[in-house]
Amino acid sequence: MAFLSWRDQYRVGVTDIDQEHRYLFGLINEFHDKHRGGADDKALEQILNRLVQYSEEHFRHEEETMLASEYPLHAEHCALHEALFMTLFRLSEELAAGSLRIDRDTHRFLRAWLVQHILKHDLAFSDYLAQRAKATPAIDHNTAAASAEE
Repeated sequence: MAFLSWRDQYRVGVTDIDQEHRYLFGLINEFHDKHRGGADDKALEQILNRLVQYSEEHFRHEEETMLASEYPLHAEHCALHEALFMTLFRLSEELAAGSLRIDRDTHRFLRAWLVQHILKHDLAFSDYLAQRAKATPAIDHNTAAASAEE
């Protein structure tokens, strides 16, 4: 059984972001599986470095999407991303320096930062997008064309 399993409740409704979240799930599962399988710190460090790099790319993409959508909590969300990124980066640095012992708390953190961030903060963005879509009436192209002819 996977350490983290994707569920529909994690869907934000933006295809690219949902695919990126699934990839992050995969990286965390890979880290977990390698650790449980007895991989050495160098192998774990490589996976953690990929997680750091991909998280940075994902956060940037998500923030650009929020900015383009005029999300009112964009700045707060960016600050959350920065804090998460710095924590992941610190873990990676500590593992590289040999000062991090991978344990249950490390795995719990990796699970929690992704799942809780999605459920609490990314789904708030999803709700914003849904409300915005309801507030923006669909354009009836036939009515618009008739009005333009008048």
